[in-house]
Amino acid sequence: MANKLFKEKKKILLLLSIFILFTLTLCSCNWFGEGILNIFDPQAQIRVDYRLDEVTAQGTPGIWFTIFSLNECEFIGESFVFEYFVKGVKVPELTRTIGSTFYVPPYPLSSFEEPVRVPKEPPTGSTFPVYFQDVIDYMKLNPKVVEIDATITVMGTDGAGHSISKTITFDLPADLPGIDFEPPNAVFNITPGTTGITPFTVVLDASGSTDNRGISSYSWDFGDNSSGIGEIATHTYNNSGVYVITLTVTDYWGNKGFATKVLTVEECEEEGG
Repeated sequence: MANKLFKEKKKILLLLSIFILFTLTLCSCNWFGEGILNIFDPQAQIRVDYRLDEVTAQGTPGIWFTIFSLNECEFIGESFVFEYFVKGVKVPELTRTIGSTFYVPPYPLSSFEEPVRVPKEPPTGSTFPVYFQDVIDYMKLNPKVVEIDATITVMGTDGAGHSISKTITFDLPADLPGIDFEPPNAVFNITPGTTGITPFTVVLDASGSTDNRGISSYSWDFGDNSSGIGEIATHTYNNSGVYVITLTVTDYWGNKGFATKVLTVEECEEEGG
């Protein structure tokens, strides 16, 4: 009797387990949604590999995608979505969608041995850049950002019309400028020149100065116990003498570059006498 009761309980537990699994499946549980229900309404199961190239024609890192089907469902690729993040925070204005139509035949026509490569092999195609000009511009406007990451997703539909999206990479380092230890290159011009007669007014132009991540400030020592700031400065020397003008250029990380020039100012000779 006890043995019969045990078997009945075991049967009830088995039926209950099947019911729970079936319910989870209907609720699109990730464990089973692409398994059991896929028998009744098959959807394309795809795998995407990627390979990084050294540089593209634009001089930026490039990326190839290799796509193949894992089941007997075809996949029609439509686009790739590039999203960018700084310290895990998405930068919405950098999101870019690249339309790229391609066809992945069902398995076994598509397999590890015969993948679909996107873009196509040169010369019919070219590598996608990992990041684009707007990302470069963003880094220039935000020079203290040390890393920007990319998440790339392929979008498309299968032969039955199901919308399919597959994230290819999470937080792929797109640009890694890191901490800046390189000082700026400071240069400046003097107009009208390095010699003059009192009162001698000069225009100092430091616009030719450069830095790999951008210049934060310009400061001037005019050599006569006075100073100034700005990319372009104007100063008047009322007394004769030899003055050493020093330009200090500072980048956003506090690195400094220096340039000096010698200015000679002579007294104005009085008329007559």
